[in-house]
Amino acid sequence: MAEFTAAVQLIFTIIIGMYFFMRLRNESGNEKAAVQDGKREAERINRMRHISLTEPLTEAARPTEMSGIIGQDNGVRALKAALCGKNPQHVLIYGPPGVGKTAAARLALEEAKKSPSTPFAKNAKFIEADATIMRFDERSIADPLIGSVHDPIYQGAGAFGDAGIPQPKEGAVSKAHGGVLFIDEIGELPPVQLNRLLKVLEDRKVYFESAYYSENNKKIPTYIHDIFQNGLPADFRMIGATTKSPNDIPEAIRSRCVEVFFNELNRSDIIKILENARVMIGLALADGVIEYIADYARNGRDSVKILQTLSNTVSLDGRYIAELKDAEWVIKTGHYTKNDAKIIDISFVKTKNN
Repeated sequence: MAEFTAAVQLIFTIIIGMYFFMRLRNESGNEKAAVQDGKREAERINRMRHISLTEPLTEAARPTEMSGIIGQDNGVRALKAALCGKNPQHVLIYGPPGVGKTAAARLALEEAKKSPSTPFAKNAKFIEADATIMRFDERSIADPLIGSVHDPIYQGAGAFGDAGIPQPKEGAVSKAHGGVLFIDEIGELPPVQLNRLLKVLEDRKVYFESAYYSENNKKIPTYIHDIFQNGLPADFRMIGATTKSPNDIPEAIRSRCVEVFFNELNRSDIIKILENARVMIGLALADGVIEYIADYARNGRDSVKILQTLSNTVSLDGRYIAELKDAEWVIKTGHYTKNDAKIIDISFVKTKNN
């Protein structure tokens, strides 16, 4: 009987040993495969990083200084007044597409840093967010604007997940801490997200909640305890840009911001933009071409696109000078319509009480 028992134990020992051996070998094989796949993917991404096309003229022609923003003298002055003093404010910029709202916002922080009384540090960040493509989950599983908590049930494997630890993830509001958060087309933010943003603007920090968090859980790292108990810093100044009218923006957000208005570009503004872009791409134009294009372009973006198409058309023909007939062809094929009237500068600033 003892011999039978020993034999059974030996068989079980061999079976268990074989199980763990096969498991270890499979895991080792998986690890090697993962390493090889990771290496191949890293090499592929590295090859991708070494491939680049020429920079689009619409990007290359962006102003690098506030003085390069055409036709918005009052709007630029109002923006600088709101952001570049010792007590910078949140700002809403209204205006039609292609008149320089985004360009001005990108330069605003650098202008503010030049002020001797500014609270912005030299390394203050400018963080961009686009409300039209920003997706979020109402359960706070994912929110690139405000931030979210990766609970163990959602975050999957990993040190925190295996230990049952909720992990806060900072959003754009915390990444912009100490700097500027620019939200393009802010009027497109869903009401839920807008309300969360208003709360952050008031508290200047983000508070997180999780059913998996317990202040008595000693497994949770100290910094996570600190975030759940004291919030994550989010002290920034917001610049929101929109093509909507003030009446379409919730009063709750308007009341917290200085409102700056960018006007439509007039014909002389369009001509200046065309001249600058022409010099940038080194395109020779026959007499009357710029003035003709200015009759059809409604904003800076239109101007640069038409000029780039004109440049490419001439280049395809092996020529170096764009004639009036070339511009006529671009306008016709692009279905551009002629501007009926000159736009009058109506830019102004309006400040709401906080």
